[in-house]
Amino acid sequence: SITINNHRRWRQSTMTAQATSQVRVGVRIRPLTSKEASEGGRVVVDGNSFDRTVAISKRKFTYDAVFHSGVSQPDLYMEVAPPLLEAFLNGYNATVLAYGQTSSGKTYTMGSEAHGDSFVENLQNGTLVENDGLIPRFMSEIFSSLKHRKQMSTTMPPSTDNLQGQQPDALIEFRLTASFLEVYGEDIHDLLDEDRKSLPLREDSNGEVIVVGLRNTTVTSDVEAMNILNTGTMNRTTASTLMNRTSSRSHAVFIVNLQQTTRGSVGDDVTTTSRFTFVDLAGSERLKKTGAEGERAREGIKINEGLLALGNVINALADEGRLARGEKVHVPYRQSKLTRLLQDALGGNSQTLF
Repeated sequence: SITINNHRRWRQSTMTAQATSQVRVGVRIRPLTSKEASEGGRVVVDGNSFDRTVAISKRKFTYDAVFHSGVSQPDLYMEVAPPLLEAFLNGYNATVLAYGQTSSGKTYTMGSEAHGDSFVENLQNGTLVENDGLIPRFMSEIFSSLKHRKQMSTTMPPSTDNLQGQQPDALIEFRLTASFLEVYGEDIHDLLDEDRKSLPLREDSNGEVIVVGLRNTTVTSDVEAMNILNTGTMNRTTASTLMNRTSSRSHAVFIVNLQQTTRGSVGDDVTTTSRFTFVDLAGSERLKKTGAEGERAREGIKINEGLLALGNVINALADEGRLARGEKVHVPYRQSKLTRLLQDALGGNSQTLF
């Protein structure tokens, strides 16, 4: 048998066909809240999905994808999911990061807020509602895709006689595990551990960055995966500010690992591993707007420091000019615990949507 650790080339989709970087940036514009509207707020941002631009006053910015305020949760998922899902299921690492100002809708978009009993019942029945975010939608499709592929492999073994080309390798077995942590300041906490001990970062024998002591739980369904997310969310550090009643004071990282064994037409078993990382970043803050003081102000400063370090990493990874010239680009992963933790999720052949 052969073991492969997610070092393959990635197929481009229609959304990313024009991009050469492995880091892609999309912008979602949220509508005004009822509070903002009641206070006389007005829309000043104009998003154009066709030419992928965002206009603010006379300034215009271009991104890999732009989603206006009327885009629904299902439509957003259908636009961004296919290339990332295909990458993950075929042995690549994939990462989705939600970045933005506090109260901009990051947790809503990711679907990493606490869910009630009705949400679990809907998942058990195989249904998702309009407001469900990216994570529950990815979890649902990951499990349905793997189970369907394994069932098809049992009834239709691979054959080289297919006129359309060789069929996919048969899926013999797969195993999914999930973990959930937060980066609070420069401390890493396992959100499934009520003791909230600070956990150290280390490099293992393969050079991968790991969190020592982090619980990694086997999940056999999307319901089990979302139960882990739900439990961890209840332990996440939040506080009230002038801009957000339940402002996240930490960066939350939900990690799903997939190990799968496939068998080709010649009978060789190949084991591949891949990781899907979902990052709900704490919101960037201006102390004047949030009204934060004391401990809240110190948290805000730490949040901004971590986001600055992450921005430096993203800029280095997306420096297409230097990459095209074959120049070596230094990526400053060691600037913060957050960037060090995400090194394997962002670097190498990992595919990242920011």
